[in-house]
Amino acid sequence: MLLSMAGMPLEAEIQRMLTAVHIETWLQEDVFHLQWWFLLGLFILAIVVWWQMLNKTRLPEIILYAVLAMIVMMGIDEYGEELTLWDYPINLLPIFPVIATLNLALLPMVFSLTYQYFPTWKSFSFASIVMSGLLSFVIEPALVWGNFYQLLKWKYHYSFMIYITVALFIRWAVNKIFLIAEKAQRRL
Repeated sequence: MLLSMAGMPLEAEIQRMLTAVHIETWLQEDVFHLQWWFLLGLFILAIVVWWQMLNKTRLPEIILYAVLAMIVMMGIDEYGEELTLWDYPINLLPIFPVIATLNLALLPMVFSLTYQYFPTWKSFSFASIVMSGLLSFVIEPALVWGNFYQLLKWKYHYSFMIYITVALFIRWAVNKIFLIAEKAQRRL
């Protein structure tokens, strides 16, 4: 293991320097600029609209779906950025998560509302394909056009397949969790 002059592992020292550069760049180029305000407004609007549309009688189930979608999408996003598949020129926050507006609000909210409004596997599958198409072939190109997102080694159709897979997998997981809980409740 290589150590830096400060006695810190070299990888940790490099990470510390990169974080300092990210924060400095964010302070100088991102925060309080028009695109930053747009991301902040979009983030707040997405949460407000989602809360208004949310079926509160199914709150635990839909929150679980949204949180799982958030975790999965943030993980995918971190891998994609780490592998330099894409980049975000404007960040709401200077450190992880890099594009909180999408990963913490828009994607989980859209995914969870799709889950809420389409209760059968057939209708949900069809709605997930439509949702994935809109996200991949309309929203992502709009984000590229607005300079919120840059494709480096990525294609829109990759996102399309990932969105469908994530939506279906999380629906299966949530259904499984609630089925297990229901069976345990019946045994009591």
